[in-house]
Amino acid sequence: MSLLNPVLLPPRVKPYLSQGERFIKWDDETTIASPVILRVDPKGYYLYWTYQSKEMEFLDINSIRDTRFGKFAKMPKSQKLRDVFNMDFPDNSFLLKTLTVVSGPDMVDLTFHNFVSYKENVGKVWAEDILALVKHPLTANASRSTFLDKILVKLKMQLNSEGKIPVKNFFQMFPADRKRVEAALSACHLPKGKPGGAR
Repeated sequence: MSLLNPVLLPPRVKPYLSQGERFIKWDDETTIASPVILRVDPKGYYLYWTYQSKEMEFLDINSIRDTRFGKFAKMPKSQKLRDVFNMDFPDNSFLLKTLTVVSGPDMVDLTFHNFVSYKENVGKVWAEDILALVKHPLTANASRSTFLDKILVKLKMQLNSEGKIPVKNFFQMFPADRKRVEAALSACHLPKGKPGGAR
């Protein structure tokens, strides 16, 4: 083997993860169930979902601690959500459709993202393949250039209707360095002051 050949190849994202799948995202605290399209970006940096309003939420693959499906996934406690998913009927297939993604900065401060697929066993396949991306050695031991690429990938996924990156997204990406972001945008002769401006 040549010294120039990488020993570890980057994680391979299966095509169905990039194409996405329809799920219902639910939350016990707000008792809201919303239809979403769940996807993983082609490079395997983010798990993200798009609401019908086109609003997107991102979850860094590095922040995922576990994925659960079936009887190990979180179950709705609120009666309103139980009614939405017909959980109290004997022939209900809810357990075959569940997916819970557990994320957080450590193993104590955790957030549970709960999804229900429209088809049986989809949650199981997604849980296994997302966890495979999470556990890939290069996911946790990425190079500096990979972190820069992650920033670029996320910014490019949030284009406005004109196909441009909104300026506010730069500020959201680097909230602690507002002055440095303004200086960098100014040095590139890009708009920096207007919140609605785009690159």
